[in-house]
Amino acid sequence: MELIRKTVNVKDALGWYLTQNEKRTWMEDLHDEETDEITTIERSDVVCGKGTQVNEIIQSLLEQNGITMINVSNIPIIGEQNKSLNLWEVILNVHYSNNSKTRKQSYFVTAECPADAEAFFAEYFELNISGVFELTKVNKIDYNKVIKIYDTERDEYEADGTKFVHWYRCQIYSMIDDEDGGEKSAGMKNLLVQAVSFEKAISAIKAVMSSDEYSSIYNTIKLLQELSCVEVFIPDESVSYYSNNEI
Repeated sequence: MELIRKTVNVKDALGWYLTQNEKRTWMEDLHDEETDEITTIERSDVVCGKGTQVNEIIQSLLEQNGITMINVSNIPIIGEQNKSLNLWEVILNVHYSNNSKTRKQSYFVTAECPADAEAFFAEYFELNISGVFELTKVNKIDYNKVIKIYDTERDEYEADGTKFVHWYRCQIYSMIDDEDGGEKSAGMKNLLVQAVSFEKAISAIKAVMSSDEYSSIYNTIKLLQELSCVEVFIPDESVSYYSNNEI
C-alpha cells in the first residue's frame, strides 16, 4: 500500500492516523516571590499520540482542545527520526565546468540529518559553483570543538598567496585535578582546527583550550592529522576563533 500523508480538518479525518503528537497549549503566569515579577510561559501536554487512528471520540477530543487542522497518514507511522544538530562530513564528486577532471572533495556542515546536509549542498553548489556534483557519502562526525582562524586573516593570506589554510583533526586527552590532590581522567576530546600549518594548528589548540577551560584541566595532544576538507559550514556561535598573528 502506498503511504499517503496530508493535512486535513479534524472533521474530515475519520479513519486516518495522526503523524505527530497533537498537543493542547495554554499560557501560564509564574510568580517570582523574591522579585514579585510575573513571567508568562507557554505550557503544553499531549492530547493524542502519534499513530492514533481518528474516530468520533478522538475527533471530539481534538476539537474540545482547540485543534482543528491535523497531519495524518493512511498507514500508522510509529517510528520517528531523532533529529539533533550534528556535524556531518559530506563527500562529493565534483565536475567543474572549466575542467575535464572530476574531483573528490570533502565538506563539513552542521545539520539535523543527512538529508538536510545534502539539501544544503545542493543549494550551495547551485549558487556558488559552476559545475555538477554527485553526493557519494555522508558521515556523522564526533567533535567537541571547532577552532578557526579569523575570516579576515584567512582572506588576506589567500588573496596574496602567501599562506593557505588547511583543516586538521585533533584528538586530545584531558586530565583534571581531583579532590585528593592527584589527577583523574577527563576523557578524550575531538577538535577540528583550521590553520596554515601543523605547527600553527598546535599553537592554536593550546591558545584556545587554555583560554576556554579551567586552569585545572591538562590537555595532551594524542593525534593531529590534516584533512582533505575544503570548508566547514558551522554557526559562528559554535566556533572558537583565533588570530594567526598572535600565536
